[in-house]
Amino acid sequence: MKSAPFQLRVHVVSISISIALLSHSAAALAPALAVNSRNRTPQDSNNSSRRSFLQKSVILTAAPFTSIPFLPQPAAAETGTVTASIKVTPIAHTFISSVSNTKTPVKPIRENDATRFFTNARVVHLFYNGQDDAAIKAAKELLLLTVQRKQGAGSGVTPGTVHFLTNANANGGFGSSTGDLYSSVPGLAILDDSSSLKTALSIIPSGDVVIIAPKKSNGTIINGMLVEKSAIDNKLEAGGSKSGGVISCLINGPSDPETISVLDGGYSTSTILWYGV
Repeated sequence: MKSAPFQLRVHVVSISISIALLSHSAAALAPALAVNSRNRTPQDSNNSSRRSFLQKSVILTAAPFTSIPFLPQPAAAETGTVTASIKVTPIAHTFISSVSNTKTPVKPIRENDATRFFTNARVVHLFYNGQDDAAIKAAKELLLLTVQRKQGAGSGVTPGTVHFLTNANANGGFGSSTGDLYSSVPGLAILDDSSSLKTALSIIPSGDVVIIAPKKSNGTIINGMLVEKSAIDNKLEAGGSKSGGVISCLINGPSDPETISVLDGGYSTSTILWYGV
């Protein structure tokens, strides 16, 4: 609906310019037409009328054509729903999602590549579906591999420490003993229970990452809103396109059938999907 007035305005300008050019041409040709008007035959008059008609027809029909490149292009359906089906196997159990990839919005990646996203982020929110025990087991594996990847400081990895924030799990998490559940992960720095995310980010060195204790998933929209708010509150960028931002990981997402809601209500699903096997 927004493009119609713009299109009409371009047409009017084009027609006005065309009429102005015709008027100028007519004025320039007026003396010559006056001299030759006495010598014109009826056939000449007919030919002249035909040329005038064709000239006007070409100009008026060309105006809409030349205005097409200036019309606003339709925007993508940012508030629509995009789903993708995946197949989880012992080999392919970690995935990356990207709503901009319309052909394969979710595709499998290696564990090593998945943990690289965690090592380069500033904040990682963990969400989970299914049984608590299965989510804890998968989260421990995820944390262990991320710490090892961070400590290895290989190619494409931001050096630093992996911190684990426990008190951010009050809404649908594992309770106040969350830190104890993961204290066995070697190299994982457990933050004090009284720490807030903002406080933690203000004291840890640049390059360190805070992984927040798993919370029960409330769907793509609610999870996405939480990640977005976290980014805004801490003046960070949401998403995994750049390092130092806020991303999320969905542990043990939908299964049987394994259909992921990649985009829902304008919010994207977690950057990384991690299934425990």
